[in-house]
Amino acid sequence: MNYEDAFRHYREGTATDEEKAFVLDEIAKAKALSSLLDDEGLAVKPAPIKEAEAKDVKDAKHRMIMRRVLGGLIAVVVILLALGAILGGVFGSAAAYARGNVVLERTEAITVAEDYAREHAEKNGFVVSHAFSDLPRDVDEDFNFETDLKSSFYSYKVDVTVWTAEGYELDYEVVVNAHTGSPSLKELDIDREDYFGRY
Repeated sequence: MNYEDAFRHYREGTATDEEKAFVLDEIAKAKALSSLLDDEGLAVKPAPIKEAEAKDVKDAKHRMIMRRVLGGLIAVVVILLALGAILGGVFGSAAAYARGNVVLERTEAITVAEDYAREHAEKNGFVVSHAFSDLPRDVDEDFNFETDLKSSFYSYKVDVTVWTAEGYELDYEVVVNAHTGSPSLKELDIDREDYFGRY
C-alpha cells in the first residue's frame, strides 16, 4: 500500500479502515523514532569549533591587509595608465597642431632674434659693433601648450651676444614664436668688457 495515497485519503476522510490503520501505524512509528532521536544519548552533536591560534589569526590579518594594499596599488596603476593614455593623446594632438603651426624655421628664428637684440640695444642708446649667436648650440626649441589645442605652438629660445662700441657685452635671451615670428625678451645680462683688448 502507498503511504502517500493512503494519507491523502485519510486527510480527505475517504480512507478505508485498512488505509486508516496503515496511516496511524506509520505515524506511531515516526513518533517513536522522533522520541528516540530526542533522547540525549542518541542526539548528534556538532563538532566543537576549534579556536584559532594567535599565529593563524595574525597570518589571516596579514593576508587580508596585503590583499587590500595590492588591490589599492593595482587601482592606482590602472588610473595612472588611463590618465597617461588620455594625456598622451591630448599632448600628442597639441604637438601635432604645434608642428603644423610652424611658420618660422630655426635659422630664420636666429636671424629674427639677432635683429631684435641689435634693435633693443640701439633703442637703449648703445652703438652696436656686432651681434651674433653661437649656432646652433644656443638655440632651444620649446613646446607651448594652449588650452585650445589647435593654438599650441613651438618657440625658439636664442642666446644672442651684442658687442657695443662702448665696450659692453650684452647677453640676450630672446624667445621667438615659431608661428607668428614675433620676438620677445626673456633675459638680458649686461657686462662691461674690455672689447678692444679681446680682439
